[in-house]
Amino acid sequence: MLATETTLQQAGHDRHEVNCDTPAVVRGRRVVEQVEFSGDKPAQIVAWMDRLAGAGDGWINVVPKMNEDDERPTSLGFFTLFGGGGLGVTMCTWIPAPGSERDSMHTSLGITHLTGQRAFARLTSLGVPVPPTWVVEQDHPRRGLVIRVPAEEPHDEVLMWAMRATAALSAPLRITGWRADIYLPTPS
Repeated sequence: MLATETTLQQAGHDRHEVNCDTPAVVRGRRVVEQVEFSGDKPAQIVAWMDRLAGAGDGWINVVPKMNEDDERPTSLGFFTLFGGGGLGVTMCTWIPAPGSERDSMHTSLGITHLTGQRAFARLTSLGVPVPPTWVVEQDHPRRGLVIRVPAEEPHDEVLMWAMRATAALSAPLRITGWRADIYLPTPS
């Protein structure tokens, strides 16, 4: 018997449990809930934020609706994230701190926009400055604004700021409502 096999047997493992032929665990497909809501009544979205933060998984894309039949998908692909491609709309994405690292990590808030300039200074000039305890991680004209928000920040305040910032960066377009695409935690 090889030393590796002996060590594995002593640890309670059979050789066939830890070899290259072990099939990969396939995780379930992520379910997406779409919720339309009013900007002055975001309680339902805050409840979803609480749920995802508790799970430490999933994310929420918040999209301003410019007309009643505005149903563009919000999944971000490779070219959107790294190539600067856009969805043709300003939107924000809220991602909770990962479940196992919630104490040391921050929640992430990203805003993709079409302004063609950096968003931090523009938001400040529009009266929607980034709160002083939040950290701007990225401010790129094409890839957008990424902010680290302390995990203890109240979800309702984060959502309201994100909606004000998204609306400010969407001007002069008129927002008729909001939609949240909620990417639920992956089933294990």
